[in-house]
Amino acid sequence: MGAVIGAKPAKAPSPVLCVDLDGTLIRGDLFWECILVLLRTRPVTLLLIPFWLLSGRAALKHQLAARIHLNPSSLSYRQQVLDLLYREKAAGRRIALATAADRELAETVASYLGLFDEVHASNGQLNLKGANKAAFLAERFAETGFEYVGDSAADVEVWRNSRAAYVVGTEARAEQAAAVTTLKAAILEPRPSFGASLRTWINALRGHHWAKNLLLFLPLALSHNLAFEPIMRTLAGFAIYGFCASGLYILNDLLDLHSDREHPWKKERPFAAGDISIPQGLLAALLFLSVALGLGFLLSIQFGLALVGYSTLTMVYSFYLKKIALLDVFVLSSFYSFRILAGALISATPLSQWFLAFSMFLFLSLAMAKRYSELLHASNLVQAGNSGRGYHTGDRELLLALGVGSSFSAVVILSLYVHSQEVRLLYSSPEFLTLLCPIVLYWLSRIWLLAHRGELKEDPVTLAIRDPVSYGVFVASAAVIAASMMRMNW
Repeated sequence: MGAVIGAKPAKAPSPVLCVDLDGTLIRGDLFWECILVLLRTRPVTLLLIPFWLLSGRAALKHQLAARIHLNPSSLSYRQQVLDLLYREKAAGRRIALATAADRELAETVASYLGLFDEVHASNGQLNLKGANKAAFLAERFAETGFEYVGDSAADVEVWRNSRAAYVVGTEARAEQAAAVTTLKAAILEPRPSFGASLRTWINALRGHHWAKNLLLFLPLALSHNLAFEPIMRTLAGFAIYGFCASGLYILNDLLDLHSDREHPWKKERPFAAGDISIPQGLLAALLFLSVALGLGFLLSIQFGLALVGYSTLTMVYSFYLKKIALLDVFVLSSFYSFRILAGALISATPLSQWFLAFSMFLFLSLAMAKRYSELLHASNLVQAGNSGRGYHTGDRELLLALGVGSSFSAVVILSLYVHSQEVRLLYSSPEFLTLLCPIVLYWLSRIWLLAHRGELKEDPVTLAIRDPVSYGVFVASAAVIAASMMRMNW
């Protein structure tokens, strides 16, 4: 029987669009996301990784996936890739997720996005990456063929077996894809300049927070000690403490990564934004902490022990204490006092008990202002239980009352301190120091006013570095101290 005259030939099915996950659909790698979750929730379990790895990378990924709960909404997705998938989905294209990540995690991401018709991933035995992925997809889509969206060098082999390539990454990667198949589109991310990379790393290391380490010089300033040796030792301690604090800041940011991605302004931090990868951050944290602790003990045994104490308390805070309401702000405020104590140890300068009490209440007020501001700006995260803190939105009023009360307590103690006998031994006209009380009270009151208005979007000490009013307060305080050092003949 002959062919039907006038019948249209059947339209060939479009190639399936296969999409990689790690580095392509998301910024980052699910393997390292799992490491962070495990580090935050069950850190001791990480010791089993070498034993799991003996069974292969696929088995390692499966073991990690079985022990964590990953919230797919907290991942950093590439919007341009999502836009591509939405367009292709609307055109009736069949889309498959093809990833080396473990199947359980891949299914979770696919279910959250609702874009994929099928999911192919590592299964605990086969690591679906590179040549393995290329062979699997070529066999799976032998009839229709496939086009592939990828980003890494391992994807070159997959592109070689595909009908067309979509490249996420650099021009060099696009050229590699074009050499083995048809390059259909490229989502290019040019390498940042040296200056941009340096600024990104300075932000990750919280370079502006190094100003807090000036507190190490406070014991010298209060004792009027201008000797060369203690000043140089304190200057070295300033740098070492900065390295230590920067390493701990990186570790804390990595542990807070998933909640920071949903935070109004913390999502702009380098790790949350995907500007620096998780393994780079872990390596940098280890390097900075190792260098700081090593140099700290070389400088002084006591200073080295102070750094160990500060590091230990900070890590316990990052893992556990920051989740306990109120205790977290007491610990947070103690980090400032640690710097003052470290400065006293390295310069062998005794500290007044009055001043230690003043600094405790002062920094407690600032820590509460910071937490109050976070509750004010991230109320949605708090209500959803994703803030990483132990507060409810209704706790703001209590923090406000406690913080303002701490401010007044600090000023009362300051007034007692400036009238103490030890101050009279250091200043020729100590009566002028009483003027510091209204100056400090004004500054603290202004911090709380900004927090109450929702205008405090950073650490109060960090705000002071960029705040003209705070510089005015500093100049006024310096003038009062200078006057108190002069002998007045009334």
